[in-house]
Amino acid sequence: MNLAESFKIAIKCIRANWLRSLLTMLGIIIGISSVIMIVGAGTGARDYIVSLIEEMGSNAVVLSVDPSKADDDDYITFEDIENIKSRVNGVDRCAPLMMGVARAVLDTNEESAIAMMMGSNSDMVYAMKKGCNYGRFFSEDEYNSAAPVALIETSSAELAYGYADVVGEYITVSSSNATKKVKIIGVADINSVMSASGTNSSNMMMMMPAGDSTTVMLMLPCTTLSAITGAEEKLNMLFVVAEEGANNEAVGNAAVNYLKAAHGNFDENLYMAQDMATYIAIVDVVMQVLTTFIACIGAISLIVGGIGVMNIMLVSVTERTREIGIRKSLGAKTRVITLQFLTESVILCLMGGLIGLVLGVLGAFGACALMGIQPKVTWWIILLALFFSSGVGLFFGIYPARKAAMMSPIDALRRE
Repeated sequence: MNLAESFKIAIKCIRANWLRSLLTMLGIIIGISSVIMIVGAGTGARDYIVSLIEEMGSNAVVLSVDPSKADDDDYITFEDIENIKSRVNGVDRCAPLMMGVARAVLDTNEESAIAMMMGSNSDMVYAMKKGCNYGRFFSEDEYNSAAPVALIETSSAELAYGYADVVGEYITVSSSNATKKVKIIGVADINSVMSASGTNSSNMMMMMPAGDSTTVMLMLPCTTLSAITGAEEKLNMLFVVAEEGANNEAVGNAAVNYLKAAHGNFDENLYMAQDMATYIAIVDVVMQVLTTFIACIGAISLIVGGIGVMNIMLVSVTERTREIGIRKSLGAKTRVITLQFLTESVILCLMGGLIGLVLGVLGAFGACALMGIQPKVTWWIILLALFFSSGVGLFFGIYPARKAAMMSPIDALRRE
């Protein structure tokens, strides 16, 4: 008997007991699908988080002030920004970050909204690696003159206006200090700035007045934001973009040392420098460890499924004892009987692996769709899943196959 004949007999036996075969494959299906879903969704989540950090540029360093320890004189000033940019070696650009909340009215449809505002300068465009999706960033002249211009977050534009390219639209922003009619000159994914800076948007949401249904996220020149809100020109966060080839850690430490010298607080640990490139490495390691750990837990069901395959193959051997005896009495060799039952076991697990593969890919896309990210299911994951399922069938099918092959023809024919 050749392999093709063993394959035909195996398919015939599986079809004859299709419900039992399906229940036997269930453990393999669950194991393979869970591993593929976890690895695919986990890798997609990792790529999404890393992309958020990379949008701020891998050469960016975030300087922050500890507000629990700092006095008014310890905060970063606009003068500090210019001095860090001109005096600290390795610094290419400096972009401050201010926060503010105000009421807003969309001039298109007179709809009221709440504006979550971030203030910066023209250097922020160098920290935001992705740049604008539509329009442009505000210029240094617009920053210096406190021009009423702003960028809007892409998702905010779609929510408020119903489409993304809203360049040229106006939004009136007001607070207790002033009211300004602001022109939208660009659309960008500025939410990544907040994520990279570690700012918790939920805390800003708590500051907002209740009752407004729409929230828009804007980025304005710091000078414009200060004019609207009346906030003092004191900053607790600063993005420092290092020169090409410069050591980020050294640049960050040099900027921190300047702030300590400028504010006379060397003895206090008020300033912290965080390298964005370090975040990427940390996220990569953490996500890989978590994904591998959870996938290993999911793979335990493969072992359970393999035990189920062994059990059902032993039942099959018992049911087909007389068939085995007849075949051996007609001259079937031990390796032929072994190959027949091994083939059936491998096909059983391979079919379970294929079903699990389809369910796992669909599960990965479904889970990632709920999270708003893109899954990553690679060919090596698919091939590994199929190879592993075939290996389970081969490993757990050896004992039943050998038991069938080693039967005595006389004892097998006597069996009722």
